[in-house]
Amino acid sequence: SPWCVLKPTKSAGSDGVFVAKDLAEAEMRFGDIFGKANVFGEANQTVLVQEFLKGTEYVIDSVSVEGQHKCVAIWEYDKRPRNGAQFVYFGMRLYQSVDGAREEAMKQYTHQVLDALNVRHGPSHAEVMWLHGEEAPCLVEVGCRPHGGEGTFVDLVEPASCIGYSKLSVMLDAVEKPYRFHRLPSRPEHFDGGAMEVCLVCYEEGKLVGYPGLEQIKALPSFHSVEIKTKPGDSICKTIDFMTTPGSVMLVHESGAQVEEDAEFIHALEEEGKLYNIIRPVRIMSF
Repeated sequence: SPWCVLKPTKSAGSDGVFVAKDLAEAEMRFGDIFGKANVFGEANQTVLVQEFLKGTEYVIDSVSVEGQHKCVAIWEYDKRPRNGAQFVYFGMRLYQSVDGAREEAMKQYTHQVLDALNVRHGPSHAEVMWLHGEEAPCLVEVGCRPHGGEGTFVDLVEPASCIGYSKLSVMLDAVEKPYRFHRLPSRPEHFDGGAMEVCLVCYEEGKLVGYPGLEQIKALPSFHSVEIKTKPGDSICKTIDFMTTPGSVMLVHESGAQVEEDAEFIHALEEEGKLYNIIRPVRIMSF
């Protein structure tokens, strides 16, 4: 395929990530990235061009001690084209399959990547694409860091109905109680519950008055917490990447099906225009 992905070598949250379908579009997107300010306020000095991978993207979170790797969670991204952008975050769910085969393949592959990079100690956060048609994993990127999201992942995985431990707790055990680290399985065992961070998506722009649908969200069976980034009185724009999401809702429940149902309810509120109260900009025509 002539398609490729272009992105800054130093950024986050899908900032400046584009898919180009031919050379002309790739050159245009290069100009959209190079020299422009990224989310850290720095000018992009280099642009990374990658093969376009068609599949489902996952996060493989691991902790390593003296070259022994433990996968502590696997997350499945929900990214969809919206508002003219190609990678809009709709959420990230704690993932497991029925038979565990996909998780096992991605764990083994990712830990081979860590070995190849000589990662022997500390946390790692790998993004892996499960390729459609090939039914195999392929690396997107990996960083030696904890899972992001301001630590909200801790409350999503630590309940007994989910994994029962988190990347943070395992990192602490590796220092204070290493025997706990060595007792962990190479990846999480099957769990009955479900967890998801639902990223809010806005389809309009203007001045945000409030969130009239928020009380309905807080009443959902799986609701755990909400993080509001765009507050009433702020300007709000159409969501085109992780940096422009108005906020996120953390869902966790002993039933994975309940989590999925509640997530769809939230997205339906947005699509029906019931979550946000927005004053739209008025254009004054002069005659």
